[in-house]
Amino acid sequence: MGIRLQERGQLAVDVKKIVYSSEDLTIMRNVLREVFGQEEDEKITVSSESVNKELLSFVSVKPFDQGYLLTFEEAIPILAIENGLVVYTGHTKNTGKTISVFYEDDTTVTYGNVDSFSLLPYTSIERGGTLANKEPGDLYIKIEEGGKVLTLEETLEWMKEHTQS
Repeated sequence: MGIRLQERGQLAVDVKKIVYSSEDLTIMRNVLREVFGQEEDEKITVSSESVNKELLSFVSVKPFDQGYLLTFEEAIPILAIENGLVVYTGHTKNTGKTISVFYEDDTTVTYGNVDSFSLLPYTSIERGGTLANKEPGDLYIKIEEGGKVLTLEETLEWMKEHTQS
């Protein structure tokens, strides 16, 4: 939201210089809601099409580095399950090519061991937009809600809820 306001000339501050974490982004979004009078309860859920059902096609799962490795036998796209903001793209020692997305519901999802991505940090992404691509093999996933990393059971439940209509 801050970047969109900046692009339209409604916000003179460079958002990238003041937003360093998911927590900063949440604070900024809440301030902007107060300034522009948007109520958090405005969102109405309507039936919608499934997004990223392929994410549920993994054949095995195992714990790894605060998250989980999901093994896929076929290539899959990694799609945004909601509107969000890319907060990290890069390469890490444990998870290789990695991308993290902060969604509007205050959830941060990190996907690692991806084969390709073309987004930069602080890029807005819309529901259904392509985040990355994964060839057959292990995909790392870590889901954080309210600063808490989800357990395996919670992660699988979250995936089911967010990838099916």
